[in-house]
Amino acid sequence: MAFQPYQIYKSELPRLKPGHFINIGSKFYEVTAVRNNRQPFDFATATEVILNSSTSSIYEAMHGAVDVGRIVHLQYVAVINEAPDVLLKWGTEPLLSKWRNIQIDSNSANRQTPLVIDRWSYDKEMRISVTPAAAAAQILWFENVEYEVEVWEKTPPKRYLKILANGHAVFMEAG
Repeated sequence: MAFQPYQIYKSELPRLKPGHFINIGSKFYEVTAVRNNRQPFDFATATEVILNSSTSSIYEAMHGAVDVGRIVHLQYVAVINEAPDVLLKWGTEPLLSKWRNIQIDSNSANRQTPLVIDRWSYDKEMRISVTPAAAAAQILWFENVEYEVEVWEKTPPKRYLKILANGHAVFMEAG
């Protein structure tokens, strides 16, 4: 197997560095460390699997926990096996469309052209769930960026990333 380094597939997905600021609600956090995670998970059931620590400790890095200083940016997913199709949800709603369950497969989301998730998580309820269409072996490969943060109690920063309750984020400038 050849070494394949991390690749930024879309330049508009932010990669914050230590020293950047994040805003959640009324609090500001400073990024102190950044870790890239790329991990596969096996699914062999046609039932929904919630990817947070309440389901299993192996999903700990799949969601944030701002109370312990962890914010996670879920960036990409790839479907490894050819069958079955997979439905992804963000919280309780389908990830790709609010109005329709759209399933993905290895054609629409593979290792060379993964599907963009682009959701931010700061607690275990802001998470992805996976439901394979059939009870057959399926592997999904997730790529995340994990940020270690500390509460910032000084003067509010002039520029910061604001994470909304729905998992979307936007850069803001104080005016």
